[in-house]
Amino acid sequence: MPTPDLELVRTVLTKNDRDIACRDAVESAWSTVKEHPDLPWWRRKSTRAALMWEHSVDNAISRLGDDPGIQVVRHHDTSSFVVDDKVLLRFKKASIQLYTSNYPTFLATLFHSHDADLFGYEGLHRVEVAHVFNQFETGLDWIGVVAREGRDILWHYEIGRDGAQIERLPIPEPLAPAGDRVLRPHVQGTNEKFDDKGNE
Repeated sequence: MPTPDLELVRTVLTKNDRDIACRDAVESAWSTVKEHPDLPWWRRKSTRAALMWEHSVDNAISRLGDDPGIQVVRHHDTSSFVVDDKVLLRFKKASIQLYTSNYPTFLATLFHSHDADLFGYEGLHRVEVAHVFNQFETGLDWIGVVAREGRDILWHYEIGRDGAQIERLPIPEPLAPAGDRVLRPHVQGTNEKFDDKGNE
């Protein structure tokens, strides 16, 4: 099985706006789930996660159903999408670190082991369309494509609402201590010398 290639996956998923259909599927799922009348008393976050998955997959089947390059594959109590016989993708909830399971099952572990055959589909680039909730889990913060090898994130990118691929900005370098950034006034007309701390 090939290690997922960023450019190949991006090319396959941007064709016919498939990536935007996937984003819309997840956003629409959240719109449905957050209005569920029983949401306030659900005791397990996995209930919401399961409903998000069900609605995301159902929405994706509806939005991608007319695309001849899409095949919906049902296997082992889950559903995946084979795209152009090149990419195998699945929908998942992810943490802020983009990991998709706190308790990985055997099949989940195999999904990210690219030297292992999975479901009899050989040669496919396996990736996830992942969604991340905000800090308070009251809204979606990120929807994108993630490729992993075991526990290592190989690459990821956000799916933009307008079709553009939006990369997260790099974190700025930390500032030097305030004492190193303070400007010291120079008093003209004096011959007094000060050390770098302002002392005579």
